[in-house]
Amino acid sequence: VEFMSAESVGATIGGELTRNALLALGIALVLMLLYITFRFELSFGIAAVIGIIHNVLVVLGAFSIFQWEISSAFIAAILTVIGYSINDTIVIFDRIRENMRNKRKEDYEELVNRSVRQTLNRSINTVLTSSFPLVALLIFGGATIKLFVLAMLIGFVTGAYSSICIASSTWFELKNRRALA
Repeated sequence: VEFMSAESVGATIGGELTRNALLALGIALVLMLLYITFRFELSFGIAAVIGIIHNVLVVLGAFSIFQWEISSAFIAAILTVIGYSINDTIVIFDRIRENMRNKRKEDYEELVNRSVRQTLNRSINTVLTSSFPLVALLIFGGATIKLFVLAMLIGFVTGAYSSICIASSTWFELKNRRALA
């Protein structure tokens, strides 16, 4: 007797779920762009969305390369990774904005570098403390949660990288181009 999981679906329903997931992701990205633009400014919103897209693509790419199954647990992991990533990015952007208010005579490159340095310990500590339980689940957890945990682990690590390197650098490029124009 073979038991099918509740996540096994036909091609038609699978295609519909994929379209719905992509639509939901698109709507979420637009809403995040609007929120961050309202809270900060448009350049911060664009940079944050680019960082999130990077995270999703890295996790999706890893699953594609290793041909791991994409399930509803994967979608839940992606949503969690997006939340983690946007939170980490907002912390760095908030520090950039705070440092901009100090009116020091520094260019955008120095401003971003100083802001990232000031938040680096927090970002590293957050990803480490989030990753320890995931590694424990990967080692001691059951087979049913391994792919979920892997998606979360990959997403958290790339989320920290993205917040520090991708989003802040993208914001710098956007601001620098505007200043030079």
